[in-house]
Amino acid sequence: MSTLAKNSGSRKKMFTIIAMIAVISSLHLLFPHDFSRTHVVARELYFLPVILSAFWFGLRGALLTSLSITAFYFTYSVFHWQGFSPDDLDRLLEIFFFNAVAVITGFLQDSQRAHAREKLESVKALAATVGHEINSPLFVAMGNVELLQDDFDEDSEAYSELEGIYVSLKEIKVLVKKISLIEEVVTRDYDGTTRIVDFTKSKKETTPFTEHPFTDQ
Repeated sequence: MSTLAKNSGSRKKMFTIIAMIAVISSLHLLFPHDFSRTHVVARELYFLPVILSAFWFGLRGALLTSLSITAFYFTYSVFHWQGFSPDDLDRLLEIFFFNAVAVITGFLQDSQRAHAREKLESVKALAATVGHEINSPLFVAMGNVELLQDDFDEDSEAYSELEGIYVSLKEIKVLVKKISLIEEVVTRDYDGTTRIVDFTKSKKETTPFTEHPFTDQ
């Protein structure tokens, strides 16, 4: 996935979180304080953007979301303070839970992402090693085939067989190149029981230096 696509996706997610907080907060402002059930439901809905932020942006995003909610809801609670009534304590407890859920889910998501990054780095290191180890003898083999072809006429059977070998070696070279371009591991079904790496989706995108990335085609 390109950087532009990732940035666009992140902005959409961020605007979604902001919109959710705005809509939920508007319920508290639009409905009178006497509509206690409506306010309770709206208060519980705050957990949704907190959890989504944790999954989308990790601990930092979850905390920013929960603190934004806290800033509004604490102010709202102060304006409707009833002298440490059960409702007041419930609202304060919910504020604590907003931030607790943000910390827990955000931390777990960050840990999972870190583990996934470690696995991906291991795969990329293995791919680079395999590519290097295969390329060295591959170039030697291709060079030897070309030298052998010089000893035969182009119309001879031996030359044709060597040409077939050379084409196969070039295909291996292309495969090694695909392995070296792995940016993320995307698998596909192979025979119904086995999954293999899909190189067309796993490789990183490259932009030719002759094209400007923002030029309309």
